[in-house]
Amino acid sequence: MPVEQALAAIEECGAPMVSIAGGEPLMHPQIHELVAELVKRKKFVFLCTNALLLPKKIDKFTPSPYFSWVVHIDGLRERHDESVCKDGVFDDAVAAIKDAKKRGFKVNTNTTVFNTDTPQTVIDVLNYLNDDLGIDEMQISPAYAYEKAPDQDHFLGVTETRELFRKAFDNGNRKRWRLNHTPLFLDFLEGKADFGCTAWGIPFLLTARLAEAVLPDGRRVRENVQGADRDHRLGLLRPGQGPALRELHGALRVRAVGGTGHHGIAA
Repeated sequence: MPVEQALAAIEECGAPMVSIAGGEPLMHPQIHELVAELVKRKKFVFLCTNALLLPKKIDKFTPSPYFSWVVHIDGLRERHDESVCKDGVFDDAVAAIKDAKKRGFKVNTNTTVFNTDTPQTVIDVLNYLNDDLGIDEMQISPAYAYEKAPDQDHFLGVTETRELFRKAFDNGNRKRWRLNHTPLFLDFLEGKADFGCTAWGIPFLLTARLAEAVLPDGRRVRENVQGADRDHRLGLLRPGQGPALRELHGALRVRAVGGTGHHGIAA
């Protein structure tokens, strides 16, 4: 995709944050130009990578509070190398992370959990990322089953997921780790809350004050966000509701609530 086409799509949707996923985005010959243009527009950019090409490409990027590397780390050395089917990848990724942080970049991580994991393997990798590497923010998720996955045997079921994360988050770990997730998602992982599934849905908190806010055309926010009338507190943004969110963009600001990585929308 040409940089101009990507920028046009981002300008059209009006989103304040852009996640660049792959494949491997660093294979794109103009990826550094795209990131620079997004940062210039004050978009928050997450660039997802396995970090193998990072040593060759990092000189083309400039540290910014709007830009974060998101490095895929699925476990400690043996676990991670097994998940990517290649020895040495973990050590290369860790070296790239250390170099990026030394240069002043923000570095986040993304960890996927399978049924071959245990609460202790989850604890071990997040402790290492949080305490030893000083990762800025960490993302974690169970692997979600999909029909065309070549390996259908290692997805976590609902009961397995809840038990694993309930034990991993015990002893204050959930609050101690710098997790880049809403409390809603973390509650969902532990089985403390249950939500209807929707492709690419984004759960967010909707306060009573915000629910009653009036849009320019006279509609109330709660009337325009599907699912938001549930106690006027919980909304689920679904595909097609982007225009409504853009209408709100000028009247709302995003602020941190409840600790690092927990975000809410405030009037």
